[in-house]
Amino acid sequence: MPDQAFTKTITLLIDSKLENVSLAGVAVRGICNYLSLSEIDTYYLELCVVEAVNNAIKHAYDQEEGHAVEIVIIYSSGEIIFRISDMGKRMILYGPGSLDFDPENIAFLPEQGMGLYIINSIIDEVTYQSEGGKNTLTMRKSLHYKN
Repeated sequence: MPDQAFTKTITLLIDSKLENVSLAGVAVRGICNYLSLSEIDTYYLELCVVEAVNNAIKHAYDQEEGHAVEIVIIYSSGEIIFRISDMGKRMILYGPGSLDFDPENIAFLPEQGMGLYIINSIIDEVTYQSEGGKNTLTMRKSLHYKN
């Protein structure tokens, strides 16, 4: 685990191409490894960031390339914060989402809305704000280190 008294910020700017989403995942995985987080925590945090970046590309930009998606990662000894920002269409209704489906019948899994549900199931605090044309989904998670 890194020194206890620190706060670091890393900013990653990617083009709104779905093939670039994995870059955000690699960055999250690397930071989680540096912080000595467990494999499962690393997996879940990477999943949340990938889902958020996918949402920005698919919904804010309608999968149109040539737009910026900003991923800001702020970490300290006690928490990690991810801010995913875009300048596209804002979310009309933000909410934690719920999935209404029969788990015994996976053929009818919902095709949309799972990303926010997953994020809100894993992350401690999720907020969304749209101000001055910039949309930002902020995810805050307390850190638990492996022994």
